[in-house]
Amino acid sequence: MEEVVITGMGCVSSLGNSPDELWSNLLAGKSGVSNIIRFDTEAYAVHFASEIKIFDASPYYNERDAKRYSRCIQYGVHAAETALKNAGISDPKSVDVTRAGVMITSGIGGMDTYYETSVALGTRGPRRVSPFFIPMSIVNMVPGEVAIRLGWMGPNWAPVSACASSNHSIISAMDQIRLGRADIMLAGGAEEAVCPVGLSGFASMKALSLRNDAPEKASRPFDADRDGFVLGEGAGVLVLESLSHAQKRGAKILARVAGAGVSADAYHISAPREDGLGVDLAIQMAVKSAGIDIQDIDYVNTHGTSTSRGDLAECKALYKAFGGKTDKVKINSTKSMTGHMLGSASAVEAIVTIESILHSKIHATINVENKDPEIHFDVCDKGPVNQNIRYAMSNSFGFGGHNSVVILAKD
Repeated sequence: MEEVVITGMGCVSSLGNSPDELWSNLLAGKSGVSNIIRFDTEAYAVHFASEIKIFDASPYYNERDAKRYSRCIQYGVHAAETALKNAGISDPKSVDVTRAGVMITSGIGGMDTYYETSVALGTRGPRRVSPFFIPMSIVNMVPGEVAIRLGWMGPNWAPVSACASSNHSIISAMDQIRLGRADIMLAGGAEEAVCPVGLSGFASMKALSLRNDAPEKASRPFDADRDGFVLGEGAGVLVLESLSHAQKRGAKILARVAGAGVSADAYHISAPREDGLGVDLAIQMAVKSAGIDIQDIDYVNTHGTSTSRGDLAECKALYKAFGGKTDKVKINSTKSMTGHMLGSASAVEAIVTIESILHSKIHATINVENKDPEIHFDVCDKGPVNQNIRYAMSNSFGFGGHNSVVILAKD
């Protein structure tokens, strides 16, 4: 079976629109969470988010065309184009386009587009609904638009599993290469959830932190006083290739995709299983597929959303998986600084995990002022940690009980 490697990365986030900028800000412990400026939040229970405040779509779309593509699609295009350049592919047609595919997804898609269109329909009538509404908002248009721009004709779809979506995209892309259906794939996710309906919807679920007086301290995974996650948005895209294809074109290999695991909690529409059984099943599957022992894992980039039940359930599953031997493994949560980027989160976190492997360094989990005594791991709350990383695990879980685990390895 063909080995799969990662050769390029691209992102859009509140902490930077390139992997280098994102990584630098994470190491500095900088929070991307602040008060929302895109719309007036006075009437809302929550006034802050991890909002994309700096983004330029002009390299890809002129002003008129930009109105025909949701921010979700624009974020995905930027991350994909950046990832290709990072992989040393300046001409997308320099590869066999019939064996080049795109697997970029979203948890929700053009949520802001749905909201704006619904307002237009309700206030101005059906004739004011844009003919571009459907293609602007549907999830599969993100990989569709990227493929159209590149001319890539290989496998192309968007596996949707809420906040686990990007990991499922990476796993699906890996499978396409291993099955011999593609030589190279773009995989990841994009999201544009910081909008009135997104903010109010998650707030109504009591899922969001209410720390309006200190937004930058609101996302606090593993802290005993955590009170919910912080809504985020952005995109992350990885270039996956067969090892032989990457070697043939002389690509720099950033990491290997060593294994993956998936499972379902089969429990609740939004709450995780308290016993962590579903997560443990996915972890065991990932470790087995990688052909390693759980103790070979040096670092776990957790789902770590900052919800009271979610963080604890994940850590209980990890504790069980590691057989209670937690002295050598480090865990952290990127969401402590980026907030929860929903369907794009695990792609961005895979990029962060690869940066950790490349630099032998793990960024801190910020805002852990009173560590939950039930979490028995080193959560890197004192600052960045130097550590040689052979194998790293990146976890992501979604509403509906979708569990996904990817194991990345040093080349």
